[in-house]
Amino acid sequence: MAALSDYLESGLLHHLFRSDSFQKPSGICIALTSGVPIDSDTGLTIPELPSGIDGVDTGYRRKDLGDPSSVGDAIWSFTTTSDDDPKGGLSGVVGNSDSITFETALTDWGWVSGVAICDSGAGGNLLMHAELGNARKIYIGDSVKFDTDTLQISLR
Repeated sequence: MAALSDYLESGLLHHLFRSDSFQKPSGICIALTSGVPIDSDTGLTIPELPSGIDGVDTGYRRKDLGDPSSVGDAIWSFTTTSDDDPKGGLSGVVGNSDSITFETALTDWGWVSGVAICDSGAGGNLLMHAELGNARKIYIGDSVKFDTDTLQISLR
């Protein structure tokens, strides 16, 4: 993931340096976007693919990965790395430990050029977002899949 949302940045800063606490989300969902979200977006304002157009179901839905407190260790793997630290310190990368596959497109979805992680299957808060390195046009009958360890998140 390339960027944290303003919501997540603010919550973490208040949690670490002030008296506020920041609760872990009770759900993690992956959203596909037709543009790249910006830090100030919410789960409602990201340029997400539509689940319906003029009353016709497109087949698109956010991919619900469940509650990270109960299933997170089965869905995400953690690997330490020192690749980018000239002092040799270890940081880490979290990656999907299994493939993440979206439902089959029932209509043409158009271009998918970004991905967002939200805390709800509809609306909610944007947590992180990134531009995909290889935007794709999704046609009827296609499905979008992130192979194992291709959706990687690091804080650098």
